[in-house]
Amino acid sequence: MKNYFPSQQLTKSLLLPIVALQLAWSAPAIAYKTAQYSQPDIRYIDRSKGERNRPFSVSQPAQHSNPLAEQQAGSPMLWRIEQPGTNNGILSSYIFGTIHIDNEKVMAIPDNVVRRLAAANTLMLELELNASGSVNILRKMLFTDGRNLEQVIGETEFKAVTLALSQSGNQLPGDILSVLKPWAAMLLLIRPENKSGTFLDKKLADIARNSGIRIEGLETIDEQLSVFDDLLLTDQVNLLRSTMSTLPEKNQAYRDLLDAYLSGNLEKLIQVSTDQEPKDKKLSRLIKTRLIYDRNQKMFDRMQQGLQAGNTFIAIGALHLPGELGLLNKLKQAGYRLSRIGRNE
Repeated sequence: MKNYFPSQQLTKSLLLPIVALQLAWSAPAIAYKTAQYSQPDIRYIDRSKGERNRPFSVSQPAQHSNPLAEQQAGSPMLWRIEQPGTNNGILSSYIFGTIHIDNEKVMAIPDNVVRRLAAANTLMLELELNASGSVNILRKMLFTDGRNLEQVIGETEFKAVTLALSQSGNQLPGDILSVLKPWAAMLLLIRPENKSGTFLDKKLADIARNSGIRIEGLETIDEQLSVFDDLLLTDQVNLLRSTMSTLPEKNQAYRDLLDAYLSGNLEKLIQVSTDQEPKDKKLSRLIKTRLIYDRNQKMFDRMQQGLQAGNTFIAIGALHLPGELGLLNKLKQAGYRLSRIGRNE
C-alpha cells in the first residue's frame, strides 16, 4: 500500500472526534488522536478469556425511584450507583452521561461532578484514548484492495461527496479522498466543528490524571471502528447517502442535541436523537443495534469489575444510558440501586 500518511495534519483531519455519531444517532466516541495522547495514560482491560462475562452475585432488584426521574432544570447527567444491601462496605460508584464535544458550556463541568470524580479510585471512560497508532486507524478507513470510493458510489455521487467534504472543512489529498471507505467519508461529513482540540471526556481524564486516579477504557478505537468497518458495503453506502441527504440540517441538529443535554432532560435528549435517525427504518434498526444495544452490553459487562470494587466513576455517552436496553436499566436489573444527583447536591 502507498504511504498515505505524510503529515500530522492529515492524521488529525481523519481522526477528529468520530463522536459525531454520538450526536447524530448515538454512535461511538472516538477521541481526538493528537500528539497529546502520545503517553500511555489509559489502559484497556482485556477480558476476552472469560473475565468479561464473569458472574457476580446480586440480590433481586430493589424497589426504588425511577433513576430517569428529572431533577431541577440543568441537573448534570449523573447517577449514584449503590451495591445491593446496606452493610457490604463497598463505596458507591457514579455514572455520568457525557456529550463528546468542546462546547464551553459542556466543558464547564459542574462542581458536584468534579468532586465525585476527584474522590474516585478509578475513572472508566467509554473509549480507550491511547489506542493503537494513527497509521493503523487510517488504514482501516481506506480501501487497500484496489477499490475506490468512486467505483463504489458512482461518479455523480462521488463528486457530490467530494464537494461536501470540502465545504465541511475536510481538505483531503486526492489520493486519500479517492480510497476512503463510505463509512469513513460519512464520519468526516458529520463530525462537529472542534476548535480547541479537546472535548468533555478528555477533560475528565485530565482531572483524573491530575488527581492520581487510575483510568481505564471500556472500548478500544479498533473496536469502535469495527462497528462501521464490519458493515456490508451496501449498508455503508446507504449510510453515506442518508448522511448526504441530511447535511443541510446538521448544524441545527447539533444545536438541538446540545440544548437537550444542557437542560439535563434525558428524555428530551432521546427524542431529539430519535428525530435524527436515518429515514430508512431497516438501516436505522441496524445502526441502533450495532452502535447502541450491542455496545451497551459489552460496556456493561466490562464495568462490573470497577463497580464490584466500588468508588468507580464511569463517564459514557449520555445516549447509552436510557431505554430498556440502556445502561441505567441494565444496572437496575442487576440489582444495583440508582439515584440521580441533583444540581446542588
